[in-house]
Formats: sequence, structure tokens, C-alpha cells
Amino acid sequence: MITGNMGLNGIHYCRNQYINTQLAAGITLDPNIIVMESEPSTQRQPSPNPMLKRAFSLPITQYAWREVRKGHPSVALEQLKVPVMHNLAPGEVLVQVEAAALNPIGYKLMSMLPNTVAKRPHTAENDFTGIVVASQGVTEFKHGDAVCGWVSQSMSQMTSQGALCHFVRVRADHCVRRPHNVTPIQAAGVCLAGLSAYKLLFEDAKVKAGQRIFINNGSGGVGSFAIQLAKASGCHVTATASSTTRNFVLRLGADEVVDYQTEPVAQFLVKNPPEILFDAIVDCHGLSPDLYNNCEHYLKPEGIFATVAPATPSLFATATAGAGLFGRALRPAWLGGVSRNLRLLNLENSKDDLRALGDFISSGKVTPAVDSVFKFDDIFLAYERLMSGRAQGKVVVVVDSDLYVEQKHGKPKSI
Repeated sequence: MITGNMGLNGIHYCRNQYINTQLAAGITLDPNIIVMESEPSTQRQPSPNPMLKRAFSLPITQYAWREVRKGHPSVALEQLKVPVMHNLAPGEVLVQVEAAALNPIGYKLMSMLPNTVAKRPHTAENDFTGIVVASQGVTEFKHGDAVCGWVSQSMSQMTSQGALCHFVRVRADHCVRRPHNVTPIQAAGVCLAGLSAYKLLFEDAKVKAGQRIFINNGSGGVGSFAIQLAKASGCHVTATASSTTRNFVLRLGADEVVDYQTEPVAQFLVKNPPEILFDAIVDCHGLSPDLYNNCEHYLKPEGIFATVAPATPSLFATATAGAGLFGRALRPAWLGGVSRNLRLLNLENSKDDLRALGDFISSGKVTPAVDSVFKFDDIFLAYERLMSGRAQGKVVVVVDSDLYVEQKHGKPKSI
């Protein structure tokens, strides 16, 4: 029996200690009830204390898509029952996930990194949106608040947490209040892609109003945010797209579109340089060194080339591409170097940047673009869509089954 003035975290600790003892003994527990030794066959009566009531109302276990080995998502992922992490450290929140979003870096790291480097097993993916159900030493959020957040790569390696689950334990500074004017499905893919675009534009490329910006891969998750952020900041935007995604990129706000299917982008720009050279190039694709190697033809001498890290399914190929890129940047021009400033995205969490991104969305200047929505159990179909290269915006996986039904009927779920 738990008595006294224990905090919610202490309650969760004692509860989990009991659970772990029972599981170690091979006893199966119903996730929705707590069985006490003094009451072996009865459900615990609800406590009049709200803190106690909330602690004991949360499930013990959950299903999560765990990354258990290196390989294609169909090989690397397994849906497993894992504990709900109730033992929150100071500054952490427990979020009941409504929806999560997939990112290209997710499946690329699955295929590229060996188990020891990736610190498998861990729950897959980074982006989520949901409802705060518990917290420890956090004043910004309260129980019931709707948030969108992300599990950074460093946090995932330390805690084995990820977005493809029902409950995620995360630092509160990795979350921001969900903007009132977006649905949970739109909010699911905000943080990683939006934060990447924000940092590429404003911290790496130092974009300012009135500048002319070139954005490579404008229809992807990062690119769709980058176009809108640049336009909201008063820039002229040229972006790449296919014939299929051209209209989508124009709707996002691009002033001009280059069709990468007609001919390689760098080759097209060398033959058709803009009348006024670009002030910055933001490469949201990162796989072709030619765009940087030839950028003296279409980027101002003082311009900045900002790019996501090259990521291929092969660790060796990725390292080679990165080395080649920086080799050209560091080499003198007379030895074949490129005399344009190169910045590589180093994505770390920033609460200030998350808030700024949230303000852009709340003001209506930026709208998260959603390509498609999949059920939690249909994760491999979701990855298939993402890996097709044809997604226009974010691929979202709905964890809350009610939310999936409502979006299919065109009724956004109210929180």
C-alpha cells in the first residue's frame, strides 16, 4: 500500500519497481490495473488524490515499433510490447502520442549504422504530437496540454525513446505547445523538418529579407518548410521540383521552379544562371556534390551554401561524399577548390528556435504540408511511400485510432 506525501515521480518509481518484480517472476499484468500483494485479485480503488489517481490510471506497457537490427525498415523494425517510462527525470514530460511522422534520415540510419553505433534496440523515429499526461519539475506544460515535439538523436541514444509508440518520455525543452490552427496530423511532422529548415535558413545561410534564395528538393519535408519560411521572411525563392510536384511547390510560395527531371540541376543552372546570382543556396537533399562544386556560376561570391548532411544507405559512401564536399570547400581555388562558403547542418535542439517556428505556424505564415496518413500497424506501407521519393510533404503515422477514422471522414479531432 502506498501512503504519505509522495510526489508523482516517487509513485511511478514504486509502481514500476513492483511491476518489474512481477514481470521478472513471469507474472502477466493487465496494463490497465495494478494488482497489490494485499489484494491479489482486485482492481485498486481510485484514489481521491488527483496525483495518485493519475499515476495509477496510466498503462504499464505499450506497443512500440522498435529498431532492433540494421537494414531496410521491413527488416530493422519489430512491433514489441515495452514498458511505459513513468520514472521521469527533472525537466521531463510523458506524452501520450496521437501521431508521429517519418523522416528520410530515419530509414537511412537504419540501413547505414551498425547496431553498436546506433545503440539498438530503440524506438524508431523522432517527430510526434500528443497530450502531456505527466511531468516532473516542469512549469511550462500541465496535464492535458497538447504539444508537438521530437526525440533528438542524442536523446534517443541515451534513453532508447522514439516517436513510434503510444507514450514517449522526453525532455520538456524538446516540445512546444501545439499551434491552435493546425490539426494533430499536421502537427506530427513539425519539429525535425521544421527545425532543420529554420536552422539552415536563419543560422547557417543567414537569410534576410529581399534576398534571392535557391532551395533544392522543395517538395520534401524540409524543403516544404524552407520555402514557406523564406517567403514569410520576404525572400525571392527558386526551388527544384518534378513535373508532378511543380504545382505543390508553387502553392507553397516558390516564385520559380526548376524541373530536376529535365536535366541535372547543377548542369541547368550553369547553362542558365540567374540574372541576379543567388544570395544563398539551401540544399535539402544533400546527395549530389555537383550543386556545390559548380555553385560559383550561380551563387554570389559572398553567398552561403547551406546543406543537410549527405546520407546514403552505405556508411562508406556517406563518409566519402562528406569528405569530397568539404575537400572542395577547403581546397584553394587554384587546386580545384570552390570559393563559396559551405555550411553543414548540425541539428541540435533549441527551445528558442522551436518557439520561433511555432510562431510562424500560429500566425498562418507557415502551414505543415502532409502527404499521406497511415495506421500504426501499417508502418511498412508508410515507409514505402516515404522511400518512393514522391511524397509531397510529411508522411504521418497515426497512433490514436480514433484520429485516423476522423481524418478519413474529414473531421479533424478536437483536443
